[in-house]
Amino acid sequence: MLLASRNISIGSRSLNSVRFSRRSSGHPVDDSQYVSIPRGPAISHIVLDGERLSAVARRRLLRDAQAAAPISSSSAPPAPAPAPTAPVEVKSAQRVTRARAHQIKGNDSSNASVDSSNPFSALVTASAVKFSATKEVQQLSETSAKIRLSRGQRCVILGICILWVRQGSVSVYGATIHASTAIYRIYAPSTHALPAVEALSSKAEFQLDSYVDGLVDLPSLGIRHLWATPNVEQSMSSFYILGHSFDNEAKGLKRLREMSLENWHPIISTFLSSESVLSSQLKVLFCGRRSSGISTLARCLLNGILTTKKLPAGQAGPEGVLFIDLDTKSPEFGPPGTINLAHVTQPMLGPSFTQILSTAGSSSRILRSHFLGDSQYTDLFDWHWDRIVDLFDQVSKYCTQHRGTPVIILAPKWWHNVDQQMASQLWSNMALTDIVCLDTSPTSPYLQPWKSFAEAAQCRIHQIPAQVFDKVHSSREHDLQMQSYFHLVDWSLERPLWNDMPILAGTYRETRLTYGTSDADVGAVILLGGHVALEDTYDALEGNLVAVVAVERRRSTRLTVTQEDAEDDTGPMIQFTDEGLPRVQSGMDSLLPILGAQHSFCVAIAMVARIDIPTRHITLVNGHGLQDIKALMQGYQVALVLQMATSDGRFTTDWLRKELKTGAGQPSNADMTVS
Repeated sequence: MLLASRNISIGSRSLNSVRFSRRSSGHPVDDSQYVSIPRGPAISHIVLDGERLSAVARRRLLRDAQAAAPISSSSAPPAPAPAPTAPVEVKSAQRVTRARAHQIKGNDSSNASVDSSNPFSALVTASAVKFSATKEVQQLSETSAKIRLSRGQRCVILGICILWVRQGSVSVYGATIHASTAIYRIYAPSTHALPAVEALSSKAEFQLDSYVDGLVDLPSLGIRHLWATPNVEQSMSSFYILGHSFDNEAKGLKRLREMSLENWHPIISTFLSSESVLSSQLKVLFCGRRSSGISTLARCLLNGILTTKKLPAGQAGPEGVLFIDLDTKSPEFGPPGTINLAHVTQPMLGPSFTQILSTAGSSSRILRSHFLGDSQYTDLFDWHWDRIVDLFDQVSKYCTQHRGTPVIILAPKWWHNVDQQMASQLWSNMALTDIVCLDTSPTSPYLQPWKSFAEAAQCRIHQIPAQVFDKVHSSREHDLQMQSYFHLVDWSLERPLWNDMPILAGTYRETRLTYGTSDADVGAVILLGGHVALEDTYDALEGNLVAVVAVERRRSTRLTVTQEDAEDDTGPMIQFTDEGLPRVQSGMDSLLPILGAQHSFCVAIAMVARIDIPTRHITLVNGHGLQDIKALMQGYQVALVLQMATSDGRFTTDWLRKELKTGAGQPSNADMTVS
């Protein structure tokens, strides 16, 4: 054991893996999944600050660390193994994984070690404890590995894996996880800062298993080594243990960064105190400039609340956290272009594109969604305002029935430009208890709209420095989010599954909607973000992405779908193309009485696969969201909202065509360095 202040890393050898069935592990993961176990050499000496310590010095360090460490719950016996669950059946036509054929040679004995150089050894800048294969890292079988850490030690992960804490307590992505039978999925792509599993107790023991849910095998979008790492032999392993303290100057590995939350521990601890977590008034607003770490900090607080909140014995209370995400560029749980209200009940241990939620989930799910696309609030202020207020109204209704539910709000970047009158109305809707601003300037523009209201209402203000973890280009982040959203096919058993077949391969669910008649499913086609001539509507629509917006069928304010209605001055101006498509030609403000947020909501983002002119049908393709469309046909009509491509490459279908280039024998995202 080292003092908690010392930096720890794992291994000085590469951690290669072998492919095997999960059947013998006894762990509750599908039989179709494969696990690879890291192996390392047996090195028992301790190195501190670059020098080997004597036995006397080691004993002195151990005694000092034990004297300084508080009493921990780690002395409790290990948690029993999780109960196995039934495997999930996946039809061959909708297969979720595509196994990569790799021949792995060598001894598969559980005690054997792989003798190859560690490509990450040059990245370790701090002193390290070398973990032995028989003590700190133990291969339990060919299906699992057990890792033992002391307080303050960290294990940094790249890839996808399942975490099971067997003894003590650990922290990862802001979540505090104690020994139990519960298991957690960790998603750590190379495009984002890598999370670390850190021991919180004097002794912590946890198990890591490979996990395959289809996400690792999605067709490549040109991102190399998204889930793997260069210079390490490819295998069926879905994760790698890297250690920590990366040298950003190392050639070819600059992008691999550790997610360090040390600077945020005080603010997170403040919210996780018993008084705050149990308070029925906990409503936190996060604000600051883009790419300042807002979403990461909000996700860490979310995870902390979900794994810390405890009610007094005998007192029942709501489960989960309400999450209002008003950032249309990079939503936390929905597709790009949407603002969402989500009810989250499980820790989210990964970036946003790995945590897509469905409206059909039984626990964590999207409660309400609106599509804004890339429209500017200055151009469509009433449109933005109407939908934001609706989400706050939904929160009020939910909290009335489920008192004590914490609320987290991610502010859109344009809020710092609102005037005092608008800020006052927003403040009344939010009823905040805390504001977290990732800008330490006393005159921060992101804090100014709320400062006077916060002081008057005794709302706590927390200003902390920004932290830049991820530098992913907006178009690349958009494509990853859209791809994950479209390929997500199943949320049963609260374990998402992704189909790895290209969207354009024709194997996905299709929904046919009628148009052009008085009782048609599609009542309007709306184009945002550019001028398109009426005669070009068909070309702009077919093959592109649209938001499917459900609208109540109300005679007084229904969508106009006939030529006679189009001539009525009381409704929005709709003109019909030669193909019979009902194109909205008037301004968006004229649609508010019909498409107001109280009477409409976004069901899904879909691709217009084809438009059948003779039969007046529009065929849409989507991974999971459109299963709700037919259920909404009773009492609802549909408006298709098309966001034109942006100058930075978002809202295009280029990523769909890139998928087709990853054919048989081509590498998937798992095999392909970030370019």
